[in-house]
Amino acid sequence: MRTILIIDDDASSREVVRESLEGKGYEFLEAESGEKAIELFSLHDIDLVTCDILLPGADGIEVLRHIKEIKPDTQVLMLTGLNEVDTAVEAMRLGAADYITKPVRLKELRVVVDRALEQKKLVEEREEWRRQVARYSGRLLGKSPAMQRILHIIEQVAPTRSTVLITGETGTGKDQVAQEIHEQSRRHNKPLIKVDCASLPESLLESELFGHIRGSFTGAIKDRKGRFELADGGSIFLNEIGEMSASAQQRLLRVLQDSELERVGSSATIHLDVRVIAATNKDLQQRISEHKFREDLYYRLRVVQIPICPLRERREDIPILAQAFLKRYSDETGKTLEQFSNDVMDLFFSYSWPGNVRQLKHFCEQLLLNYSYQFSMEVLEALLDELVLIEEEEKQPMSYPEPIHPMDSTLNPSRNGADGKNIIMALERARFNKTKAAAMLGIGRTTLWRKIKSLGLE
Repeated sequence: MRTILIIDDDASSREVVRESLEGKGYEFLEAESGEKAIELFSLHDIDLVTCDILLPGADGIEVLRHIKEIKPDTQVLMLTGLNEVDTAVEAMRLGAADYITKPVRLKELRVVVDRALEQKKLVEEREEWRRQVARYSGRLLGKSPAMQRILHIIEQVAPTRSTVLITGETGTGKDQVAQEIHEQSRRHNKPLIKVDCASLPESLLESELFGHIRGSFTGAIKDRKGRFELADGGSIFLNEIGEMSASAQQRLLRVLQDSELERVGSSATIHLDVRVIAATNKDLQQRISEHKFREDLYYRLRVVQIPICPLRERREDIPILAQAFLKRYSDETGKTLEQFSNDVMDLFFSYSWPGNVRQLKHFCEQLLLNYSYQFSMEVLEALLDELVLIEEEEKQPMSYPEPIHPMDSTLNPSRNGADGKNIIMALERARFNKTKAAAMLGIGRTTLWRKIKSLGLE
């Protein structure tokens, strides 16, 4: 709820302002003098101030100066008589958002207040983006409700010992969530050991996780601590937990139940204090039904579950992510690029990002590495065609109908009608699979997207 401070020595004037803005969900505070206004401002979180210029004691200009020194982003509207316009102009120079002459016209006041609060909202969003980008460490950025829910869950679960299961598509940032949980936990000064279960051969996974003793298998020439022992007192992140072998699952279940393990080839029990954070892009319940994952282990792991939705379902996070990556790689490459153009952002919003945040990150890195000053749409299309991960629909074997006459990659206005007809025909034949339609037309998928947009076929 926005809070508005009304400053005027005339009670009827304060009432006019308040009544004109009531019903819009605002909270109101009132002051009849500059000194009272300054006191209220120091005690409350004020979003907008309406301030008469002529006040007993500290006048409106002095109040304005005080407000701007304490909280510069506060929107201040000055109320002035016709013979005080010069003073109102001076107030604008000092940071007032606008001024309104008395007698106040209610419609004008509402418009000016709405505009000032909208401006404050934009400023707050930009400041939040700057703060997030400034502290960017490769972890979590975003203002979407989905990301805010994740941050809230992390805040709640991080201080506990609870086991966490993170689920989501490849590239959504499961490892970054795990890192954030550890950083916010009481174990943050102890190690976070990361293990990619999918990258380790089944024959080595148990040894890597739980350690082994000399002679326990061919090549075991000395005793070796496993990742769990290395994580003692801290946390262990088991990525792609769904790829773990049945034997390793049994050992992990014992660690979760009893906080103890034996190294491979040993009968000596080792007691541990390790917090387990696991992640998967697989449907573990389906793997349970296929007898590939233990149901009891599943419930042990998902004491707290954090699902991460794909980037295409939280597109409002794309600008801040893209800006953060742009800043990071601009600094690394020494290129002075401050922001993406509107055309580039339109393309970012329209693309489905099958590789999610990781794909966007790599794409921004490639842009900065390959191109110096500006990004044309042709450049973007070439990089997308060359660098992006293949979308799920493109992974399926494709059998194309008879080809349609290929179009130029550059839109020719004189051929708009024919191009539009060919595009519609190709989309219909491909059952609106853009990848197949683009192949039939002899153009790239992103070129097809541009033509659809340019021709108004969306």
